[in-house]
Amino acid sequence: MDWVLLAAAALALSAAATALVVFKLYRNWDVRASSVRWLFAVFFAYQSVYAIARFCYYVWMATQHDGLISQDHVDSQLSGMGISAGLAFAEHNGWILIVIITLGDTAHFSLTVWILALVYELSKLVARSMDRGETNESAKIRWYAWAGHVSVLLFLSIQTSLVIAFTGYSTYAYAMVLLIYVLQIAALVYMVVMVVLLKIKGRNYESVHGRSVASPIYRRLQWIILTRLCVGLPRIVYALFAFQFQLSAIIMFAMPKQAERLGGYARIRFVIYYLRGFVLSVVTGCSQPCVLRFLGCCVPAEVHTRLTQRRERREALPTGWTAPYINPVFVFTDIESSSALWAVGDGRVMQLATQVHDDILRASLTSYRGYEITTAGDSFQLAFHTIEEATAYCMEVQMRLLAAKWPKELHGLVPATRKVRSGTRLIFRGLRVRMGIHDAVGSEGSLIQHVHAVTRKLTYTGASEVIANEIGDLGAGGQILVTKRVAERLIANASQFTTKFTVEPVCEYSIPRVNALLQVFQVVPKRLAMRCDSFHSRGPARHEYMLQIDREENGFLTESQTFVEFLRFSSHPTSSDG
Repeated sequence: MDWVLLAAAALALSAAATALVVFKLYRNWDVRASSVRWLFAVFFAYQSVYAIARFCYYVWMATQHDGLISQDHVDSQLSGMGISAGLAFAEHNGWILIVIITLGDTAHFSLTVWILALVYELSKLVARSMDRGETNESAKIRWYAWAGHVSVLLFLSIQTSLVIAFTGYSTYAYAMVLLIYVLQIAALVYMVVMVVLLKIKGRNYESVHGRSVASPIYRRLQWIILTRLCVGLPRIVYALFAFQFQLSAIIMFAMPKQAERLGGYARIRFVIYYLRGFVLSVVTGCSQPCVLRFLGCCVPAEVHTRLTQRRERREALPTGWTAPYINPVFVFTDIESSSALWAVGDGRVMQLATQVHDDILRASLTSYRGYEITTAGDSFQLAFHTIEEATAYCMEVQMRLLAAKWPKELHGLVPATRKVRSGTRLIFRGLRVRMGIHDAVGSEGSLIQHVHAVTRKLTYTGASEVIANEIGDLGAGGQILVTKRVAERLIANASQFTTKFTVEPVCEYSIPRVNALLQVFQVVPKRLAMRCDSFHSRGPARHEYMLQIDREENGFLTESQTFVEFLRFSSHPTSSDG
């Protein structure tokens, strides 16, 4: 019975580890702050219940010696059948044991429900760095709680009905357990597909502090899968912690004559499978340095050194690649007519177009040391180290959006997605993205920085961020708007840019909540100069706090005219400068 004791020990270890993780999550996290946190907590809570129930079952089986059943027979049945060994003792199935088994089966089923939801949420975080906001997160948690627990109660009802109908834990009840294994295999396939898709789309890396690094959330998602998989051939080869157990259980149930031949393997697979909760707890709740220190006496010195140095290399950032902590330059973007586009049909076209849009905005970040703060719907909130980098980024993105491979159905879907030419030159094609640039300065007040509870990204709160948000929402699709300081800097340093551009005044804009009257300019790449006619024809009165500035009839200024107009515009009195 040694292997039975090992299985029980593995379950006890998993139960203790998962319970500690749940305690840690509730003590250190506000688990209802995000659906990911809540799903982590509920997943480990059910994992702990499952481990405790199975531990009680194994203790009962290991101590079964009522004179009617020999220890050898118990050992044989456990080796070949595991949890289904209870079927061999039908006449001895007390109701307490049946309740323990049924409770364990229900908790086992719930793990499949929660892991699917958790992987979905993690994949969304990796793909979009999304932030639903407090209200939407709470609504999402309520939906998961309702849908998940209804599924769990439905499974429990079916299991209970089968137990009552057949007066004990029957073959039909165990068939429901096999269904769990099938669902878990499907969940495993879903997780692998999500990781592969994220890797193909480049979301296994993200721009952090101005360089491309492995996404922390992607790595966590990958580690969750690796606890269910063996690392061998490039990352994913044979299942170790879960897949091997689920598949072998189905085979042994379908071909009982092969059970004895696989008896030795069955002993090992149970122990490995029941360690899953412990390994998941380590992956989720422990840091790599902590684990390395704890296992220092067991890990070979060369392995310990290699892992430590690899981590140090990841954490060491070259000079100038730190996060934009001091006076960041904000870029806020938004898609024109996005609500109308999502309302067309089932939203599939807009979904595909948004993915193209997101990929372009993220792919260009690294070259300009951009930092993705968060996304809100289809709006991006970004931070840069310098005005030059922020502006060059915006101009490059506008060029890439024009040349992107959009879904054919998108063109002409709404007025904002019509192809527009000026002569032979294409000036609008695909989604039109408005962009606003504003630099933070101390005179506008303190800029509070903190780490977001959901995305773990650095976020900013203050008047400068409010101004950037307003400027980002002010322009037309395809237009880049900047505030006065940014315009002055661009004109003074125009020779530093490889892309030729012009700067011209647009309007004065008041933001009452920060008591600011801003002078707003637009930056136009020379190659997209003809867009200005479209911007001017729309008229500037899009907001009640906007004051139109007179401009020349042709609507576009040469570089020298821009400078003259800029000086004339600067002479207008303002109550506050943005």
